[in-house]
Amino acid sequence: MSDMNTALSAQTETLACSARSATPWRSGSIGGSYNPDAEPSGGFTPMPAGDYTLEIVESEYAATKSGNGMVLKTKAQVVGGEFDGRPFYINYNLENQNETAQEIGQRDFAGLRRATGVLAPEDSEELHFKAFRVKMGIKARKDTGELENVIKQYLFDDETLAA
Repeated sequence: MSDMNTALSAQTETLACSARSATPWRSGSIGGSYNPDAEPSGGFTPMPAGDYTLEIVESEYAATKSGNGMVLKTKAQVVGGEFDGRPFYINYNLENQNETAQEIGQRDFAGLRRATGVLAPEDSEELHFKAFRVKMGIKARKDTGELENVIKQYLFDDETLAA
């Protein structure tokens, strides 16, 4: 049995070493490349409430945490303006045993589809890099009380942005 354990251990070590050697990352001298007095990041502060242009850059259709449905998880980013490139995460609860959660998710997703002009996507990738406009608000998270941005409304071509 100990020969088997030794063989398994050697195989595991070989795999771990080959995985490490395949990694393109290398250590290097960073002295003088950073500000030793810099304050740690406090995370994002919410963007001011207002109208923004976003585009989805990543998406995944996955099971909900509870396993009772499916959620489309998207990473969007702001396009243009002071917050250009800033990430914003949007989840669409498309299938759920909780009818209210599913209804909200379906309504929000309908807003996204209309705002992007992609009315009947077969794959979430069809929504990538299609600019859409939203009215963004700010609310306190229920779990932490921290302020965060939320989409209040999707804006469509037949609606003008507030001045």
